[in-house]
Amino acid sequence: MIPLDRYPKEIALRDGARLVFRPMVREDADRLAEFFRMIPPEDKMYLRENVDRLETIEKWAEALDYDAVFPILAFAEERIVGDATLHRNRAGWKQRVGKVRILVSPEFRHRGLGTAMIRELRHLGEKASLRYLMAEVLEEQQIAIRAFEKLGFERMVVYRNFVNDQKGRLHNLVVLAYPMTLSRDELS
Repeated sequence: MIPLDRYPKEIALRDGARLVFRPMVREDADRLAEFFRMIPPEDKMYLRENVDRLETIEKWAEALDYDAVFPILAFAEERIVGDATLHRNRAGWKQRVGKVRILVSPEFRHRGLGTAMIRELRHLGEKASLRYLMAEVLEEQQIAIRAFEKLGFERMVVYRNFVNDQKGRLHNLVVLAYPMTLSRDELS
């Protein structure tokens, strides 16, 4: 269980802008829909679901389960400018592996928000006793790949022509992993 007492959490970007991180709640559905409307179509083409449909976002808001998906939102005043999620399996062979996903508003890119969100997800992974964090990124998203690598994620594999975008075009999928710090007992 991830403790919620660290939220809301104020952060400062490299340029001094102050933002607040907090977990998504049901009442955030409309603001999250507005956030996705500000994302350029070429970025949305790579997303797993059609975020232009309000029903998609409402479904997420209604089905919030922090033990399965922990969504962190970044706010500038009352406006969402970043979305990061930690996805976990409760049982099975991948229960100690968390998948991370991050999306940042265009006006907040290259200012340190993505880096801050990756760090926050790493912290959440530690609190959830995960052994690895994984990120899956299309090879064209070189800025995202560099951001993950800068923060300790290692490129594990590239799957050639493995995924398709919303227009049906094939892309290479890069899988990156971050090994969490393990205790001596866990290593033996």
